[in-house]
Amino acid sequence: MFRNKRYIFLIMGNIISAYAIIYILRPNGLMTGGITGLSRVIENVFKDIFVLSPILKQYLFSIVYYVIALIVLGAAYLFLGKTDAFKILFLTMVYPLLLFVFTFLDLEPIVIPVITSTSGHFNDILVPAISFGFLSGISTGLILRSKYTTGGSDTIAKIIYRKLLPFLTFSQVLLIVDGIIIFLGLIVFDFRIVFYAIITKYISMKTIDLVVLGINRRVKMEIISSKVEEIVIYIQNSIHRGVTIVDTFGSYSKTKLQQLVTLCTPRESLKIKNFIASIDDNAFVYIVPSSTVWGKGFRNIHQDELS
Repeated sequence: MFRNKRYIFLIMGNIISAYAIIYILRPNGLMTGGITGLSRVIENVFKDIFVLSPILKQYLFSIVYYVIALIVLGAAYLFLGKTDAFKILFLTMVYPLLLFVFTFLDLEPIVIPVITSTSGHFNDILVPAISFGFLSGISTGLILRSKYTTGGSDTIAKIIYRKLLPFLTFSQVLLIVDGIIIFLGLIVFDFRIVFYAIITKYISMKTIDLVVLGINRRVKMEIISSKVEEIVIYIQNSIHRGVTIVDTFGSYSKTKLQQLVTLCTPRESLKIKNFIASIDDNAFVYIVPSSTVWGKGFRNIHQDELS
């Protein structure tokens, strides 16, 4: 059942992404990061330099995307190995075909015309940019939930991170790669389109977090207090959460202390903090946001495996 669910996520993610690119991104003259953004830049460079037939113009983006995807697949095999290459193989071969299919279907694009007070008109691109970012985030999140990767800028960033910039974090390298691709858009797009690309990428990243990790945020509370027993009883009996007791040492006070650690919801953390305040004015409470928690009392530890 879980395997079937993975494939459903994979197929849905690819369909949503292909639809969003062909019927929202391109008709509104927008761009974004990743292979999609790079393909948009190359597509427009070719259109500016060469005289192309209407059919070639229509399918040029899909062709460019296919070529870049194959190059990334080859690079992944050479520099990352068979395992990483296999994870992007399906998307490399099938996803560009979906782009061709949606281009061939020639459905109605999502374009929002606006009529001005002087009877002029223009196409609003803010709503399409937000819509694309949202759909892009959903599609990428579903693909990650299926335990595959998009085979885009994340694969390029992984290669650069491992081979050239290991002293940076992977997320920093990914940000650099996407940033370079987006700002390459200045070659063929105006600054307004590049600015919208940044907005689109931000919305996409936030949506990916929601799809992959969910909206049920958790926090970790670290508590140092002289009222350890009372606090443990309250957390276990009233909040119904587990507590870990850690022996620690206060550098300033030069005394041995006990630190309590518990995971709970933000609302529960406020209840715990208020209870502690009512019994110990000298307590120290530190809260760390956690994007997700797997384990008893939270999410199933076998859920949302991404690798």
